[in-house]
Amino acid sequence: MDSHDKRPSAARFALTALLAAGLALTGSAQPAAATPVDPVVADRTAAIDLMCTGGPVVARAAQAALLESDAAVRRLLETELPGLTALDNRVKVANLMALSGPSMTAAGQNVLSGSDADIAAFLAGGQNAPMRNDLRVRVARLMAVGGQATRTAAQAALNDGDDAIARFLLEGQYSAARTDDRIAIARLIAVGGPEMVRTGQLALNGTAQDITDFLAQGQHVARARDAEIATVSHLAELARQAQTEAATQTEIARAESERAVQAAQLAKEAALRAAAETVAAGASAQRATAAAARAADATRRAADAAQDAIGAARAANEAARVASAAASRAATAAVLAGQAATQANQAAAAAAGDATKAAAARQAAEQARAAAQAADSAADAAAQVQAAALAAGNAAGAARGAVDNALAAATAAEQAGAQSNVAGAEAARAREAAARARALADRADRAANAAQNLAAQAAAAAQEATRWARDAAGHARAAAAAADEAAQHAGEAAEAARRTAAAADAADRAATVAAGAATAAQQAEQTARAADAERLRTQTDEAMAAAREARQIASRQPATIAWDDPESVRVDNQTAALLATAEAAGTDPQVAVRSARQAALRLMTAGGPWSREAAESALGGTEQDLRHWLATGRELAAEQDDRSRVTQLADSSDKPALKTAAATALGGNHAQVVEFLRLPMYPTKIQDDRIAVAQIITRGGTATKAAAQAALRGTAADVHAFLRTGQYQAADTDDRVAVAAAIAEGGDEVDAAAQIALAGPREYLRRFLTVELPRARQRDHDAAVHVATVRRYVAEASASAATARKDAAEAARLAAVARQAQEEAARWAEQARQSAAQAADYATQAQQAAQAAQQSADQAAASAAAARKAATDAARAAQTATNAATRATASAAQAKASADSAATAAAQARDDALRAGQDAAAAAQAFLDTYQIWLQKQRAEDLAQLRNGEGREVVTYNDGDSDPTTPGANGPYGGKDIPWDEPTAAMEMRAQLWLTIQGVCQVSGRDGQACALWWHYYNRSGADFIASVDNYLKDRQFKAAVDESREQMLAQARSKCLSSGRSTCEYWMDSLWFGVSMTENIDYRLGVRGVQLRLRGPITVTVANGQATVHGQYGVDVYKDWNFDHGEEIWGISFDDYADMHSYGIAREFTVRGRSSVQTI
Repeated sequence: MDSHDKRPSAARFALTALLAAGLALTGSAQPAAATPVDPVVADRTAAIDLMCTGGPVVARAAQAALLESDAAVRRLLETELPGLTALDNRVKVANLMALSGPSMTAAGQNVLSGSDADIAAFLAGGQNAPMRNDLRVRVARLMAVGGQATRTAAQAALNDGDDAIARFLLEGQYSAARTDDRIAIARLIAVGGPEMVRTGQLALNGTAQDITDFLAQGQHVARARDAEIATVSHLAELARQAQTEAATQTEIARAESERAVQAAQLAKEAALRAAAETVAAGASAQRATAAAARAADATRRAADAAQDAIGAARAANEAARVASAAASRAATAAVLAGQAATQANQAAAAAAGDATKAAAARQAAEQARAAAQAADSAADAAAQVQAAALAAGNAAGAARGAVDNALAAATAAEQAGAQSNVAGAEAARAREAAARARALADRADRAANAAQNLAAQAAAAAQEATRWARDAAGHARAAAAAADEAAQHAGEAAEAARRTAAAADAADRAATVAAGAATAAQQAEQTARAADAERLRTQTDEAMAAAREARQIASRQPATIAWDDPESVRVDNQTAALLATAEAAGTDPQVAVRSARQAALRLMTAGGPWSREAAESALGGTEQDLRHWLATGRELAAEQDDRSRVTQLADSSDKPALKTAAATALGGNHAQVVEFLRLPMYPTKIQDDRIAVAQIITRGGTATKAAAQAALRGTAADVHAFLRTGQYQAADTDDRVAVAAAIAEGGDEVDAAAQIALAGPREYLRRFLTVELPRARQRDHDAAVHVATVRRYVAEASASAATARKDAAEAARLAAVARQAQEEAARWAEQARQSAAQAADYATQAQQAAQAAQQSADQAAASAAAARKAATDAARAAQTATNAATRATASAAQAKASADSAATAAAQARDDALRAGQDAAAAAQAFLDTYQIWLQKQRAEDLAQLRNGEGREVVTYNDGDSDPTTPGANGPYGGKDIPWDEPTAAMEMRAQLWLTIQGVCQVSGRDGQACALWWHYYNRSGADFIASVDNYLKDRQFKAAVDESREQMLAQARSKCLSSGRSTCEYWMDSLWFGVSMTENIDYRLGVRGVQLRLRGPITVTVANGQATVHGQYGVDVYKDWNFDHGEEIWGISFDDYADMHSYGIAREFTVRGRSSVQTI
């Protein structure tokens, strides 16, 4: 493909278009000599391409060369590049080896031992086979370690080929792994204990993260808790069995004690009363513990209900967000539909005006045809030809305008219809989300009611536990009194001990076993608590380490610059220092050049689009280009970037006042544009910003409210800064306050999760408050319920041990009675004392159970309050969603009305365009008829003069030529095809031409001839363009050429007549065709640059007293072939692209013609 067939980049198109707006078609009508490409610029441009597209070695070398001399760049391109490319290729191979598997490693090692050509061939395609092998190996490894779903999906991918393997590794393995995770949890549930079943089911009902967390940590916690429950329940059962054995032995002792002496009876009765009170105290303690367990169970169920309410509220809020978003999109679509309808009506009105103009032009052309028909001479008819041509041109222009306006109206109507459909769909989506939000609000309300009922049950159980705790305390006091009485009668029980010693010993051993089991249960509970605390501490330490690392990574990230910050903000200190060095007056030239290039290199990545393009051009240009960039180019590009940001700010706003203020700023200088970016003031901005701040205050925390109030007390700039950045900093402070409050109110799990959030970057805080805090609270609640259950078993074991100890005391009492010995009675007294002490322990346990029950009741009440708050939030979200659905429905109706209005306007514009086209055709036909009439009259007059012998002698202009044509060398229209590997070239060329026309019309005026000529080229009709020669006669250069040729021919006629001796001479004046440049008038300079013209007409010379006087008439014809020539350029802007547009069928060359009205001499 030839070099001129290459399409430039989009950025180069834009730059070319802007320059062409002021430079195209300037200069003379003669072609300019082509300027060869500067080899320095070509070399540096190539080095920039290497820096941007090459490997790391080549890119670094290219960057270093660009900062050095032109010789360094040439040396890089001519000698160093092959070796650097070879090094890059070796790095690429090494990277492939590091990222792939054994096949690639073996293949890479083999090729690295070869030549550079071997490495290049390997990278060009040789790596494909080992890469495929390594991918299959990776799939096989996943099969080996994965579950059934992973193995099935992996085997299917291996069977289906390379594409399936790629899809499996990119996506399929993860979905299969999720399925395997769910299967793994189901298996754990199938073989696990109650806690494993409960928490596993919760994970399956939760999110993917819940499943991952359960498999990583939750299953181990559940397994440990199930094991702990199994251990303490077994020990409680062992204590119960020992207590039964002690009771049996006591009954044996009681049978033997019947033979005990009556003297020990009083001591026995007292000891029995003490034991009975102890048992009663134990029973009361057990009832208090049972009530505490019921309170804990109600608390757990209340927490579950609260979690359900919170989940429903969260879902309702999400539905409200969906409805609000849909309402916003529907409103946007309605606004866009209204705008399209307005555009359609405006285009329809313009089309109607064009149709009226076409009808008037048609009438003028028909009147000119009638006048030509009635004319007495060809000269008179010639004047009517000009009038008819002018009318036909006006009619054609009006018809073209009507068609353009009709097309614009149709396009706007299509846009309005499309936006109407969007608004309808979004309204339906908003109504669906509102219905879902209301259903979720009802669900949250039901869950809140359930939580309140369960909280009431927990409170009732707590009251019952308190009542039994008081009862146990009364029994303990009675046991102590009985123990005192038993000691008083100790001497009476000595003899009974001898006959019941064996039974008492057996009962004592059973009591010892029961006590050992109770102690072991307590130790197991304490060990489990310590292990759980260690687990939480280990997990927290690991997570905090990861959070700190994430925080360090976040702190190393460069500060982001807002998109609407002025270009000057993007110039960092190092770049500014380089620019200052380069621009300083006393800087060494070489240092200045290097500093400027370093600055341009940095701005290629830091600046806006215009600044990056200008920096790249400067870095790729000569030193003169670099100095020009430093002097003006950089500032001009920065200004254009800032203006683009203002335009984007206006386009993205729905506030007309802001758009108007932006337009005003764009009409000012660069400083005004920058000031507008820093503070985009418009008439209602202060009010709008204060309303926005007030809305933030209503939903913000303490720090946000304080910062907002401070901004409201400040200037408009303070309010703008708060809305732009300050509100987010204040929200971060509010998040930290909320985390601290959660730590103060929460348990161990909440504290651990909060510490992790505080150790991480700022987004960890928001995730903690919205996601991790509810989960941590649930974990704290689960732990509390588990601990209460375990301690209930421990209490049961202790109660069994106490009962066994009572039975042993009873057996000892019977033995004392049987032995009738004082020392045995003393043992009775001792046992009674122990019973009293045990009863006191029971009273303490009962009091602890009552306190635990009250804590559970408090937690249940808190869960009920949380559930009620969630229900309120859900109801509010449902109302928000309903309001959004109502707004979306109204927006859809508004969009439908706009679309109907646009369709009506488009139909009217189409009818007007058809009428205008018919009038234009009629006007054109009238012009052709008028032209034929004139031609017939002129031929008749010529024939009459020849027949009468009155043929006139011709006087001509010395520089005239018989042929005015200057055809282009671009070939037929559309004779070349767009290159297959550049599918967007046509669109890019069309955009380039459109941008050029915008510049031309901006400079010459929308109503100017240049604007019309460029649009004629763009519209590709190929029809002749009829120019107004009478307007040309007002141009100084054109009129001077006419006057010069006319005066030369008149002088020639005077001279001939004077030398002929006649008193009257008649001549035909014909200058033939000659060229004139038209460069002073910007409209003609951008439109034609110059034309071919011809003067023709009859003249009469009258001689009197030796003086010759001339009278007559003439007309001026104009001709120009409107095209572009390859090789021409102006100020470095090549015409090649515009010439190619004709060849590719993007635009079409045409002929400019015209004739003046009759001019009188």
